[in-house]
Order: sequence, then structure tokens, then C-alpha cells
Amino acid sequence: MSLALIRTEYKTILEGIANIGKVHDYERWSVEWKKFLDQFKSADNKIKGWTITRESSPEEFKPGPGYDRSYNMVIRGYMGLDDTNASEKTFQDLIETVCNTLRPKTTLNGKILQVEKPLQVTTVEIREFGGVLCHYCELRQLAQEEGTFTES
Repeated sequence: MSLALIRTEYKTILEGIANIGKVHDYERWSVEWKKFLDQFKSADNKIKGWTITRESSPEEFKPGPGYDRSYNMVIRGYMGLDDTNASEKTFQDLIETVCNTLRPKTTLNGKILQVEKPLQVTTVEIREFGGVLCHYCELRQLAQEEGTFTES
């Protein structure tokens, strides 16, 4: 088990969702807003994308040469706002689809010991990126692993 496997599995699961947009297994940034937004343009040339990152990793020793480690994972979603077409409803429905898809993946398809809870929706709001209004969300989940090590 490793952070790389966890990131890859989240990305694989998200990419299996219809109309999810672009999925990046790391945070995307640019000092130029146009370049930042271009990283999230989907095939239909609309802003719709996701990033996956680790926020922190608390770890504890277990009796013997073992440990428990958790990965506080954050999935961020971005979608261009289109009030005429009620894009908020579309974005909210997409968030629900992401949550419903990940709910039964309690071991991320065997990549981790378990997740602590289902995916948590912690932020849903409108943000402005380079003059473009976008729907934005943060989804969080604690992925846990256990392991052993050799003492030196």
C-alpha cells in the first residue's frame, strides 16, 4: 500500500463516472488563470475537472514492528457556472454520483485496509477563477493502512 496506489485508485474510480470531466491525481496550478482553467476543460470545451491530493498523514506505532497510517485525501471538483442551464443542479448531482460510486469502495478495490467513513462533502460553493465563475467542491475521506517494518 502506498500513497501512489491510493491516488491512482481514486483517479481510476472517478474516471469511470460518465461525464466526470478531466481527472488529475494531483493538484493543478498555474500563475495564469487561463492556463489553470484550460487544465479542467473537458471534451466539450467546458470547465469540468477534479484533482486528488493528500492533505495529511497521521501515523501511529502498533505493538511489535507495526504501524497504522491514515491518509486524509481531498478530492476537489470544478465546473463552469451556467445559470441559464441550471448548472448548480448538474454539479450537485455529479457530487452525489461521486459519493455513491465511492461509498461501496471501502478498501479502494483492495488498495487500503479500509476507509474510515464514506466520502464527506465538506465544501460546495461558487468561486471565481480568473474572472470565470465556477462551482467548486471539496470531498474528503480518511484512507487507512497498516503495515510492518524491520527495526534497524
